[in-house]
Amino acid sequence: MNATPRFTEVLGTARPVEARSRPALRVGLLTPHNPYDRQAFSGTAHHAAKALGQTPGLELRVLGPHRPRRRLDQLLRRPSPRVEAGALNFSGLDVIIGLVATPLLNAVCELTDLPLIHVTDATPAFLRDVYGYDVPAAADRAEVAAATAAATVVYSSRRMARRALQDLGTVVRDARSLPFGVNLDTLPQQCPEKKSLETLELLFIGADWDRKGGDLAVAALDALNASGRAARLTVVGRVPDRIRAHRDVCVEGFLDKNRPRDLARLTALYERAHVFVLPTKADCTPMVLAEAMAHGTPVLAHDVGGISELVGPGGAGRVLPQAARAGEWAEAIAAMTADATAFAMVSDAAFERAGTRLSWRNWADGIAEIARDVATERPATEAA
Repeated sequence: MNATPRFTEVLGTARPVEARSRPALRVGLLTPHNPYDRQAFSGTAHHAAKALGQTPGLELRVLGPHRPRRRLDQLLRRPSPRVEAGALNFSGLDVIIGLVATPLLNAVCELTDLPLIHVTDATPAFLRDVYGYDVPAAADRAEVAAATAAATVVYSSRRMARRALQDLGTVVRDARSLPFGVNLDTLPQQCPEKKSLETLELLFIGADWDRKGGDLAVAALDALNASGRAARLTVVGRVPDRIRAHRDVCVEGFLDKNRPRDLARLTALYERAHVFVLPTKADCTPMVLAEAMAHGTPVLAHDVGGISELVGPGGAGRVLPQAARAGEWAEAIAAMTADATAFAMVSDAAFERAGTRLSWRNWADGIAEIARDVATERPATEAA
């Protein structure tokens, strides 16, 4: 393919005062994930909707039967109601934002001529090649159809935008990239002060132990301790039974962000940790890294998907190739924490990056800018 990528990285900016005096842009949010559930899609739908709803000049309507999760729903593990395109109300809207909603967008484009913005974080081929998922070829065709129907496509990383050009062709040649934000309601206003580095506190969070590289995280812990560097690993999520007996591993189990007590515990773990480790085998843009950085915790992760862009070049952490072994992970952790003064600088860099670059406010401002652009272009397109 000889096409030159022209996707644009959108940085959210404060809207000028005169822009806010314009009529509000009426935006519909279309997603299969419940925006009222902090656990759905790792909280991304919830925080995206919240940020858009607080954006000056936008009037947000969540499309579909989504509603807050009730206690009985959680106890019975009831799934959120399914979104049916034919039952949606588009009246009065200026633009529709589809958040990881390819099938829904393809159905909606048959029902309305409103401009569509397709926001996503991966391609079917990426899920097939990197995750090993059994994604049928029909998914590739559906993704091309959604990109064709949309006024624009927005990926969560530049790397995925480049990958999309390779996988889907010139239909996404003008795609843009805009990183998601930190999936927590309350964030520290200043970088938390970390305790002594005498005993390192490592943190690992993942529901899928194997895919997230849990065994490698434990092996890196063992290599650190074997080298004479005292360390402990706290694990949030599901773990194999054999890990529970490890003397240097503390298993917290599953923590639900919808529950204040669990959320407070998760926040305390982020603040206590010296390094967040994620030896993941397959990921797009795991926002758990941004959550850790928002608490001044530098990260160490495998270089897959958009992780290198999340971490950035400013010293907020490091990425290692997927071929890196436990000894290399241990060496990287030891190097990041060898000197208290240098570590404090890395911790500050992580906190600053999360607060400025990985902000839902930035994301919402960027999406609002795109929405205004496509809504403005609509009359000219229809006239032509």
